[in-house]
Amino acid sequence: MKRTLTELPQMVDQGSVQSVTLESAGLEGLELVLDRQRSASDQVHAALRRAIIEVRLAPGSPISENSICRQFAISRTPVRAAIQRLSEEGLVDVYPQVGSFVAPIRLAGLQDSHFVRRSLEIALLREVLPLWTSEMSRAMRQLIREQEQFIAAGDGDGFFRADEEFHHLLGTFTGREGVWQAVLSAKVTLTRFHRLWQTAERLPDVIAEHLAIVDALDRGDGAAAEQALVTHLDMIFVIFGRMSEQQRKNLAV
Repeated sequence: MKRTLTELPQMVDQGSVQSVTLESAGLEGLELVLDRQRSASDQVHAALRRAIIEVRLAPGSPISENSICRQFAISRTPVRAAIQRLSEEGLVDVYPQVGSFVAPIRLAGLQDSHFVRRSLEIALLREVLPLWTSEMSRAMRQLIREQEQFIAAGDGDGFFRADEEFHHLLGTFTGREGVWQAVLSAKVTLTRFHRLWQTAERLPDVIAEHLAIVDALDRGDGAAAEQALVTHLDMIFVIFGRMSEQQRKNLAV
C-alpha cells in the first residue's frame, strides 16, 4: 500500500511508527506473483527484502512461514531458505522456537551504512566532474522536477524512488554500475531509517540540496559540489539529533 507524505510526520510525531506501518502493510500487503519457471526461494527473498527496506514490513514485524506458505500456495522449504538469507543479511532476526521478526534498525549499522555510502558517492562525484555535460545536468534536473511533482502529489514512494535514481546517475555517468550496486547494498539501513523518519517538512530541503550539487557541477566547482553532497548525506545526523528519546528507542544499539 502506498504511504503518502502527509502520513510520515504523523508517524514520527506519534512515536509509534511500527503500529502505524503494520496497520497499513504487513505480510498481507506483500506483492508477489510467483513465476513457476524461476526459483521460488529467490522470489520470496526479493519480495520480503523489498518490503523490509521500504518499511512496508516495519522493524519488529513477525515473519510467519505458515502465513507466507498459505498466501502464495508454496511449500515451507523455499520460504525457510529465503528467511535464512534475510537473516544472513541482517534484515531478519530468527529466534528458535519463537519465530522470525524483521530486524530493528541498529545504530552501529546505520553509522557503517552512512560511512560506506558517503565514501563511495564522493568518489563517484569526483570522477563525474571532468566528464560533466549539459545532458547530464538536464537528466539530474529532470529527476529533481519529478521529486517536486511527487511532493505536490503526496506520493512518498515516488519521491524516494526518484531520490535514489538521482544518486544512481552518478554511477551511471561514470560507467561504474558495479560501484552503485555496492552503494545500494551499503545503504540498506539508511534507506530504512529515512523511510521511517524523514518528514514531509524535510523534503523541500532535499530538493534544495540536490540543486546545490547540480549547480556546483554546472559551474565546474568540484569543491562546492563535494561539500554540497557531504552536507546532503550528513543530514542523517541532523535528523537523528532531532528525534525524541521515545523515537530513538525504536533504534537498537
